[in-house]
Amino acid sequence: MQQIYHDALEAWRKNPLAKRIVDITTDYTVADGITLEAPGDIGRFVNRWWIHPKNMMDLRLSALSDELTRAGDLFLSLHRNKNDGISYLRPIPKDRIIRIHTLKNDWETELGFSEIQDTGEPRFWHSPDHPDAADAPAVMIHYAVNRPVGALLGESDLATILPWLRRYSRMLEDRVRLNWAVRAFLWMVTVPSNKVQAKKTQYATAPEAGSIIVKDESETWEPVTPSLNARDAGNDLKAVRRMIDAGPGFPPHWRGEPEDTNYATAKAMHDAANRHLRRRQLFLRYMLIDLAHISYTRARQAGHYRARPDRTKITALLPDISREDNATLATAAKDLATAYSSLRQEITPAGPVDAFSRIMLSVISKFAGEPLSADDIDVVLQEAKELAASIPAPSPDAQTPDAPEEGPED
Repeated sequence: MQQIYHDALEAWRKNPLAKRIVDITTDYTVADGITLEAPGDIGRFVNRWWIHPKNMMDLRLSALSDELTRAGDLFLSLHRNKNDGISYLRPIPKDRIIRIHTLKNDWETELGFSEIQDTGEPRFWHSPDHPDAADAPAVMIHYAVNRPVGALLGESDLATILPWLRRYSRMLEDRVRLNWAVRAFLWMVTVPSNKVQAKKTQYATAPEAGSIIVKDESETWEPVTPSLNARDAGNDLKAVRRMIDAGPGFPPHWRGEPEDTNYATAKAMHDAANRHLRRRQLFLRYMLIDLAHISYTRARQAGHYRARPDRTKITALLPDISREDNATLATAAKDLATAYSSLRQEITPAGPVDAFSRIMLSVISKFAGEPLSADDIDVVLQEAKELAASIPAPSPDAQTPDAPEEGPED
């Protein structure tokens, strides 16, 4: 597993395709940034923890996402400041963790981690689940993706394509060498047999470019160059690139190679890639909420906050994976609002119906991309009732003015 991590890190550093895969994953999942929100003391702590100069989570998100894609694991240490309770986040490279300590009867409950040191014995890190974690000045949390059932470590997104990246690099290097060889050529000089030795001595040094050589009809010059058969090589290289694309599931035009893809085909290719990226984004949301929850819990254990830790109160605002869906969702929300208005008039022209309006407002807000909470819906319905009550009902004796009589035709 450590060898795969080193190979993935080297590929990210030296292979443009590997780096592009990592960058695309971060560009779509993190995008403009992820923001955490929470009410009360928890919210105030999360805001302080998020923007603290020693955390700067907005700037760390891209690096954390890159490492998760490259390594498949994140080992994050939280160092608690005893004066204000804020925990400082510091990532530890995967290759420094040499052992994960778990419960004997539950491998999913991690109690601690052993980190190799430059000298001396390995350092032991408590996990939040360790009995002595509350009093420890620092704890370590482990997050993993692409982890097979029963495994302690995750795997890199690049693991399946590393052999193909190496093959593709070697094939390209060979083509570069052959193309260099094309620029070199040999002169085959044909002369009578009695002049071979003399001409060999005369042309021991090849003539420079632009030289003028005067010869008779008995001497023939012919350049010889290697044949590349580039058409056959192009098909082979394309086949290897398709194996590389199959690993992350990204369409080839995402790395700048449109091939024969048209607009309709390109849009259809996005769906599978977007679903994979959405799954990774949801994992990042879980990871950030968990980090904020653990940090607040440790601050409360140190006596700096009174509110009980509640993970459910922390929410994350995620950026859109595909912004092309916004127009479609807005159109759907508009159509639903129009249908709701028509149905409401059919059911009761006097005003909104609570149960029906509650359901429709919830559905419309979801399609609009900004779901309303139950409290928000109550406020909207209450304001609608008050507005309907403030409008005077039309008098039954009121008569509409007669339409003006039409004048004589011209």
